[in-house]
Amino acid sequence: MQTVFTLNKLSMDFYTNYPATQYAEIEYKPSRPYVVMVVEIDGNKFALPLRTNIRHNYCYKFKNTGRDTQSSTGIDFTKAVIVNDEKYIGAPTTIDNKEYVELMNKFYFVIKKFRNYLNGYIDYRRNGGDEFTARKYQFTTLQYFESELGI
Repeated sequence: MQTVFTLNKLSMDFYTNYPATQYAEIEYKPSRPYVVMVVEIDGNKFALPLRTNIRHNYCYKFKNTGRDTQSSTGIDFTKAVIVNDEKYIGAPTTIDNKEYVELMNKFYFVIKKFRNYLNGYIDYRRNGGDEFTARKYQFTTLQYFESELGI
């Protein structure tokens, strides 16, 4: 498992090639671009968005943050996108120091948890599943990257 990740924003090229009108589940806020953790897993580069106000459990929620927020901040697995083309990876950025330290300390755990989500999605798309599983993946952005995932 690779231990290197970067923190970036997604580029305008990404949003041009994946417009909100066609890819409704991809997070897009031009006035406040999302910070993503870029990591390579099984030959694909994934951009995992850091979000505030996460209301589900398909994520990693930070335990420590220096931000003034009453909501759950974390890394949202449901909105992961594949950015194999370097032009999709935008400018480097930073995050709250407490969150960064936690991410460094919990990196392997975060990646393991994301791999479980990813493998569950691949299994669901290949083999089907029950109603609960269908709801779990109903709004995932992975649906737009099935060819890259070998589905």
